[in-house]
Amino acid sequence: MELSLDIIWIVICGCFVFFMQAGLTCLEVGFIQSKNVIFVSIENLLTFMVTTICFCLVGFPLMFGKTFHGMVGVSLWGLKHITSQNPLGFAFVFIELMFAGVAVTIFAGAMSERTKIIPLQIAAFVSSILIYPVYGHWVWGGNFLDQNTWLQKMGYIDCAGASVVHVTAGFIALAGISAVGGRKKATSGRSNIPIATLGVFILWFGWMGFNGGSTFRFSEEVGLAVLNTNLSAASGMAGALILNFIMKRNGGYLVSLFNGVLGGLVAITAAAFYCTPIAAVEIGFITGIIVDTSRYLLERWKLDDAVNAIPAHLVGGIAGCLLLPFFIEEQYLNLPDRISQFGVQVIGILANFVWVFGLSYIMFLILNKTIGLRVTPEEEEKGLNIVEFEDYYSWEKYIEISGFEAEIKEKNNLLRKQARLLVVTEEQERKKLARDLHDGVGQSLAALKLMLGLTKKQIKEEENEHLSLIMGKALKLAETSIEEMREVLNNLGPKILEEKGLTEAVRALVEKVNELDGITCRLKIENELPSLDNTIALNIYRVLQEALTNVIKHSKARNVSMTISFHAEKNLYVFKVTDDGIGFQVNENELGLGILSMGDRVKMLGGNFQVSSRIKGGTTVMMEVPVHDGK
Repeated sequence: MELSLDIIWIVICGCFVFFMQAGLTCLEVGFIQSKNVIFVSIENLLTFMVTTICFCLVGFPLMFGKTFHGMVGVSLWGLKHITSQNPLGFAFVFIELMFAGVAVTIFAGAMSERTKIIPLQIAAFVSSILIYPVYGHWVWGGNFLDQNTWLQKMGYIDCAGASVVHVTAGFIALAGISAVGGRKKATSGRSNIPIATLGVFILWFGWMGFNGGSTFRFSEEVGLAVLNTNLSAASGMAGALILNFIMKRNGGYLVSLFNGVLGGLVAITAAAFYCTPIAAVEIGFITGIIVDTSRYLLERWKLDDAVNAIPAHLVGGIAGCLLLPFFIEEQYLNLPDRISQFGVQVIGILANFVWVFGLSYIMFLILNKTIGLRVTPEEEEKGLNIVEFEDYYSWEKYIEISGFEAEIKEKNNLLRKQARLLVVTEEQERKKLARDLHDGVGQSLAALKLMLGLTKKQIKEEENEHLSLIMGKALKLAETSIEEMREVLNNLGPKILEEKGLTEAVRALVEKVNELDGITCRLKIENELPSLDNTIALNIYRVLQEALTNVIKHSKARNVSMTISFHAEKNLYVFKVTDDGIGFQVNENELGLGILSMGDRVKMLGGNFQVSSRIKGGTTVMMEVPVHDGK
């Protein structure tokens, strides 16, 4: 009767774990763009088909067959003699198959939105017959037959698969995204966050069977395992959220929620029925913080994980295995002390890295060199629903969106032309104003200066010191007014730009800055500027002029550098103005009119404008201007 209950429990838990496939699919569909959701859904279905057949025929014997020097199983081929070898029989095979299915589905999700379906199925095939079962044998090889493998002899502990399932899946995912590269638009909008939330709930539910079924018997350990699973998930979410708020990463708190829950679930998998509920809370909380931090490190290292599989599963699994020695009950240690147990846990993780990541990376490189891993940029833009499955609705949507994009592009071109016309009109008005000031006010000031000079000379001859002093001040004021007028005239219409071109005009700007006390400006022209259209040259000049003006007025900088270079691959010129001033907090909603105007001018030229700054760390203004019509 007791054996029958155990078998029933294992089968029920296996069904729980199978339902996790639905959770993984919902989570992945929620994280990716709608143009790829059909691909991901069908790909998961195909992957589970491949895993089911391959693991049962080859993977299970390699993982649980009679060990060959503690390295790999060599019996139970064709699932023969299963019931005679272990009373749990095919119920054990069933739940282990479900574990394998989860591992293979996880890594495929990380490579979503740019990877072909055939290479993914080949990777699933190799993973389920070789990569996953061999490492699984090292850790769990004695769970079916009465034997010990090399890691089990050392005393390595993994209750329910934190390393066997999740770290393995995470390292395959890391190898995969390293080989295939990032998406063309990795920051594109997600498909459906409510669906992703549903996926997390389904995974949370399925994890009750994942950890509860790993006891392989219906006993009091089951209650502890499922309670610890819930506590670790909740505290993992709390840890990730708290870190998110402390670091003021308000925009990413939704992903932190999901990563915290999944990280907590993965981590407790290592010690589900070996630790107290309080320890489960501590493990989950610590892991939630670690997992959420790792997500930002991946982004910084340009590793594009489409569904955050690596933070949740790889990092969460490693954290769980390495925290285990310090939080499980002492009687469950396989070694005399916690430090020794920690050392063995490190060896187990390193073994996973060498075997799983090493073999997976080689596999993906071979696939990339032969049949190719990723789709073309054009296919990625269309979406894999169309490319792999020719989905009619996706085609219709793509055509509709393409029509909208063409219309938007046409209107943008019209706006750009109108903006250019506006700038030309503005410059014409500036020139007219400059002429009027030069011919009117300028001439009057010059005449005033002459008259004041003559009057001062006459007063000096009459030896009237008081009047001479007043006339001297008046003459000085007239000279200052004339200098200011010249400055205004130059700003209204820079003659040097018209007469000598942009390069000389830029040099003149730099020289003007160097005339000021306490500031040094260096100019580096890596590539000489060609003869540019008057409107383009004028707008570039105005942006650089405004950038230097801002440095002088606001930055308190002592050193400024301006560099001009040509980016041959992108066919554009790059202008940078960098200072070592006080810097400021860049907030797009609070930028001044001057910076916004600079950005508008660059956008009008079809270019890119960026401002980066740190408090006490200086400021960099960068402008990228494409070369138009060979100029």
